[in-house]
Amino acid sequence: MMAFLTGLFVMYWLLTLIAVVRWTPSVLGVAAINFFLGWTVIGWIVALIFALATYPAQERVVIIEGLAREI
Repeated sequence: MMAFLTGLFVMYWLLTLIAVVRWTPSVLGVAAINFFLGWTVIGWIVALIFALATYPAQERVVIIEGLAREI
């Protein structure tokens, strides 16, 4: 019985763990959706989409000796 409850707990928070591991910028949003709406199928799917969403890489500009270069 305890293993079953542990499995349910892990499945419930799995989306938040995925977002944390993937360094998703909206990890707090995923955790909030998961906490408040994760018990519904639609809320769980929305949190899944946010957790697996890809975000464009942010542009970085490095200034070396007065010259700007994009990385």
